[in-house]
Amino acid sequence: MSVACALAGDLIDTYRARTALELGAHLRPVIVGADVMDLDARSESTLEGAGRVVVHDATRAPWPVADKHYDLFVALQVFEHLGTRQNEAFREVCRTARHAIISLPIGWEMADPTNCHHQISPEKALSWFAPVVPTRIELGNGGPKKRYIYVFENLPAGPLAPHS
Repeated sequence: MSVACALAGDLIDTYRARTALELGAHLRPVIVGADVMDLDARSESTLEGAGRVVVHDATRAPWPVADKHYDLFVALQVFEHLGTRQNEAFREVCRTARHAIISLPIGWEMADPTNCHHQISPEKALSWFAPVVPTRIELGNGGPKKRYIYVFENLPAGPLAPHS
């Protein structure tokens, strides 16, 4: 979490970011004042420090957000939960945000091979973002449960072709 927050701080400072959308914030967004997209409305006390709550399923495009409305998009340990719709969701990230930070569990060995965290390879993660390539990839934490943080600066403005 600290690595992701430091990277977000760098992007905010570098690009003078003023607006942010966080997908599936756990208890509160990591960016104070960020809007939050979630499957359901949460109580205000749960999302202390949040802007508005956008109730929407991120696997369904289009998102109810205007083109390039947000300076920064953040999704920490959420994208793996999107079933098989990561590429479609990432196209919406590109449409709605200028920069993004997405963290993923990489190489986790789960007892249940159907668990969404099980054995996500770096190649699989990159396929979810194709054809866009991350500006940089940082190790969030090492060990047997690695988290990689994918940073995207200056996301493309036009619509991306579906990736197959």
